[in-house]
Amino acid sequence: MFKPVRHLIGTAVLAVLTAVAVLLAKLLPEFWFSFYTDFSRGAIGFLDTVWGWCPFPVWEILLVLLLVVAVVIGLIAAIRKKRVLGWLTALLELVMLLVFLFVGLWGLNHFAPTIGEQTGLEVGEYTTAQLKAAAIYYADMASVYSTTVDRDENGDVIIPEISALSEEAVSAYKRLAEYNDRFALSISGAKPLLSSKAFAYMGTTGIFICFTGEACVSTETFGLSQPFTLSHELGHSLAVAREDEANYLAFLACRASERELFRYSGYYSAFIYCYNALYAESPSTARSLWDRCSEQVIHDSNVHVEHNKQYEGTVQKAARAVNDAYLKTFSEPGVKSYGLVVDYLIAEYLNNGQ
Repeated sequence: MFKPVRHLIGTAVLAVLTAVAVLLAKLLPEFWFSFYTDFSRGAIGFLDTVWGWCPFPVWEILLVLLLVVAVVIGLIAAIRKKRVLGWLTALLELVMLLVFLFVGLWGLNHFAPTIGEQTGLEVGEYTTAQLKAAAIYYADMASVYSTTVDRDENGDVIIPEISALSEEAVSAYKRLAEYNDRFALSISGAKPLLSSKAFAYMGTTGIFICFTGEACVSTETFGLSQPFTLSHELGHSLAVAREDEANYLAFLACRASERELFRYSGYYSAFIYCYNALYAESPSTARSLWDRCSEQVIHDSNVHVEHNKQYEGTVQKAARAVNDAYLKTFSEPGVKSYGLVVDYLIAEYLNNGQ
């Protein structure tokens, strides 16, 4: 019984340390984030020097090995030696260790000062009229760039490989960093997921893994959305944990890009976010915006909807529930936080768009 007790004590200690770190981040944000953000970015940068050379996500391989060794082989050995309780408590301690490392390495950034506070962008409450004006602006800009991108014989946008998109996204962040070093990336780029199909059925277009410092994108993501999604995941490497803020950084990066594809992806995504928010306020007003959109934007939107339908189902609903629980754990309003980027987009329009 000694080993199970030892594992339980270790689990309890890690749980207490994790809780203390969260409390400090919440109660003493000025003190905590005077060093934590830089520490987090530095740690992510170091991990990128270790794993960035690999063209595929190392974390996927490590996860499989962990499951095989710790779960499958460990369980078989525990059954043979009649030490299942010891295996269970050891597994619990391992899970708690990973939670502790996640929170300590990157997760506490959920409680950091907002990007608006860090960059001086005032984000507040807006009227429906202001939302409509922003939606019109992004629709018009998307329509402009929709006619500049390369398309195939079916009228679909031609999308380069993830590696090429990654290079351009990194360049875009470098241009942003010229104006504010808060946007200086600490990793070398993003990678395509080996398990892209599985992630598509979970409704996940990309993921950032702090344990290895890897920003990853599903190759099953709708093509036009890939530049925006990739820029979003790279934004997480800047110690930006909130989803709405990572979306805002993705828009800034796409807009800063010298490639029309990225600019179109950014303005198209911004329009869709604003459109959905406006539709919730006034469906008829939102639908009227399509009258000012180019044929290309309408075509891409229809293709986007059909593309996503093929992955809808029970798995996606379950994955969405898990993601919702995760976000709420860190004081984010569930998956709805993905829509709060609209506040940033309206503020950006009011400050610069006009």
